[in-house]
Amino acid sequence: MVSKPVSDLRFSSALKRVMSHSRLYPAIEYGSLDVVKFDDDFFGDTIDSNKYTLANGGGAGAASPVITAGTVNGIADFVTGTANDSTASSELALGLNFRGDRAAVMVACLSLDTITGVKVEVGFTDALADAGAVNVKATPSFNATDCALWVLDTNDNGNWEGLAANNGDTSPMATVEAAISPTAATMEWLMVELIESDDSNSQCAVAFSRYTEAGLRTYGPVIGGGADPQGPNSNVLLTPWIYVEARNATSKTLSVDYIGAWQFRTAVQ
Repeated sequence: MVSKPVSDLRFSSALKRVMSHSRLYPAIEYGSLDVVKFDDDFFGDTIDSNKYTLANGGGAGAASPVITAGTVNGIADFVTGTANDSTASSELALGLNFRGDRAAVMVACLSLDTITGVKVEVGFTDALADAGAVNVKATPSFNATDCALWVLDTNDNGNWEGLAANNGDTSPMATVEAAISPTAATMEWLMVELIESDDSNSQCAVAFSRYTEAGLRTYGPVIGGGADPQGPNSNVLLTPWIYVEARNATSKTLSVDYIGAWQFRTAVQ
């Protein structure tokens, strides 16, 4: 019998006290018992609809994400179809189980077959089925109320940029203008991290990072919003989210090799 609580290195609170300054700490922390984690390499024949919400815009040729058989590493393909608006879309949401006050992180490895006439969103949002969490990227407006996303929209420019909203269009975070663009048919990693930074207003800062397929960091982590973060409300339930939409009448395919998300079981102090 234990007479008083003692530390156990299988939990991050104890682990941090002995190795928080080690460069290995983030990797080891990920395996601790008080970190909730999910990942998927899209093996098998079908995507598990018990875990995911899968949808498409319903336009000509649009298809919900499916696993493409016989691909190295496992791939889920999102096909937009040719309707040339939000009905030319394909989307995946994991579930409203993540919050900013738990330091939630989402990462995906993905590629696009073509980098023209397309919109893509990767990160967190507050709804399982939207015609895109972002309505307009250039002068940000949102269909979501709370979100934090890497967004590519060639109606604005050809770059990945970081967008976030707290309470919808009221006062969105200043766009993180990363000035990085994808290369067609080339895998890359995109990561979005939520950091509770304003307890009184329940706001999160958002850190955006991007890596090559081999894991070399090419951008970030850059925290959007500065002193006034305006990221998603830290108490709102969010889902990991991947969305693609054709901006012209040519169908696009977004291929996702991996999706992962994790957070602490309790609020970060």
